[in-house]
Amino acid sequence: MKSKRAPWAWLGAWALLAVFPVAASTPDEPEISGSMVGLLDGEEREWFIVSQGTDSNATFVELGDQVTIDLVGFVEPDDWQVRDSLSLSITLVEGEVTSFDVLHPIGATAMPPVFTSDNASVQLNLNAFDLQGSKVHLTGSVEGTLALQKELGEDAIADEGIDISVKFDAEASRIEY
Repeated sequence: MKSKRAPWAWLGAWALLAVFPVAASTPDEPEISGSMVGLLDGEEREWFIVSQGTDSNATFVELGDQVTIDLVGFVEPDDWQVRDSLSLSITLVEGEVTSFDVLHPIGATAMPPVFTSDNASVQLNLNAFDLQGSKVHLTGSVEGTLALQKELGEDAIADEGIDISVKFDAEASRIEY
């Protein structure tokens, strides 16, 4: 036997929509805050650096004279999959680049196998670094050969690497603790 209340069940959903607007339940649209474009293993590639609401794939932290910037680019701006992403971490002390890391995961996680700048011949050129309040705009390029790291704990092997020649242009957001 059917309940007499069943035909009225849809009124509850409509009542909720009237109280809570649809826009409030929709997540912020992804916004492109930068890109990395160039050649990877001889193939033209582009990675999108995206922010969505308070989440950003371009961030920086300031600790005294040291600034660490992390950029992560994804193949699709609305699909943040680790596979085939490109990650760049840059550390500056008193405005000078003191270290950087490049990582290109070829699996579903950032764990090996990956192509990395560890034990590799990669050069970073930082063309612009403009810090304005809680944002930093930076441009530059990465060129050389990334090494293949097959297993966690093993050294990356330069002989099994891939060439990289990529330019980046991004706006990173400050992480506040």
